[in-house]
Amino acid sequence: MKYEGKNIYSSGEIADLLGFDDYHRVSNYLSKIGAKNVTKKGNTRYYSEKTKETVITYFKALGHKGSGESKKDQLIEELRTQLRTAQKESVDKLAEQKKEYDSKLDEQKESYERLIAAKDDDISNLKDTVSNLRDQQDVANEQIKQLTMVTKQAQSLNLADKSPEQIKMLKGDAETSNEQIDSQQKEDSGTSNEPSRKHWWQRMFSR
Repeated sequence: MKYEGKNIYSSGEIADLLGFDDYHRVSNYLSKIGAKNVTKKGNTRYYSEKTKETVITYFKALGHKGSGESKKDQLIEELRTQLRTAQKESVDKLAEQKKEYDSKLDEQKESYERLIAAKDDDISNLKDTVSNLRDQQDVANEQIKQLTMVTKQAQSLNLADKSPEQIKMLKGDAETSNEQIDSQQKEDSGTSNEPSRKHWWQRMFSR
């Protein structure tokens, strides 16, 4: 069967490839060498292509009678095969882990770069805002300055349009108004201090 795009085999399937009726011979050997399964479904364990080749190599070596190889030589070859398989699996696993690590590192780098870019944009926008506010303040100050000048000019022109007699009359009216106010205040004060006058019949009866 397939697992992540790769062929995987159960101990029964490996036994079938070897022509064994009893798959326990394969299972026992896999347990003996400590082979790790790729995945598991129910009670069935599945092994990689490399593990399958190791098992087949081992049992085929045992089946070669009359080849002149002793059991010791067969065992040595078996161990060498297992070592090569384990080394390759370790290298492949490390390569896969490095690939995953590099991918995560690239994602973090991109995330940090986006964050830094966003901060730079915020700082730039704040600088633009401050600059615009300063420009608006300068414009407002200039408008106030111009308005003050226009007001002063209008007051000067208003006085210039009046004749000396009108200016004198304005001053006289102001002085007269002030004198009337002072006189009224004095009368009010004197009235409050003088005793009220009595009628002639009140004076007669008061004697």
